[in-house]
Amino acid sequence: MTKKNDTSKTELLIKKIFSAEAKYVIGIIIFVTGVIKPYYEIKQEIALIKENHYAHIEYMTNQIQSNQEDIERNLTEIKQLRETEIELIKTVAAQNAQILNITNK
Repeated sequence: MTKKNDTSKTELLIKKIFSAEAKYVIGIIIFVTGVIKPYYEIKQEIALIKENHYAHIEYMTNQIQSNQEDIERNLTEIKQLRETEIELIKTVAAQNAQILNITNK
């Protein structure tokens, strides 16, 4: 009967140990899912926001460069139109001078 008591005591001891370890493992799992997982998700969201922010900055920079190129193109076109306008004014002025010379003679 002593052997049976020793066996049952050993079984109880093993059950207590496994029970304590199971509680410890369950506690770790709960801590990880309850505390660390949300923290990790927040870090992922922050990284995504930063990535989107950098993408937005890059997009805006590209837009600014594109606008600068358009402005330069427009300024060149305005300069050419002014030169053409000056040439046309000179031509019209010369024609008017010829007309005035003809009518004054």
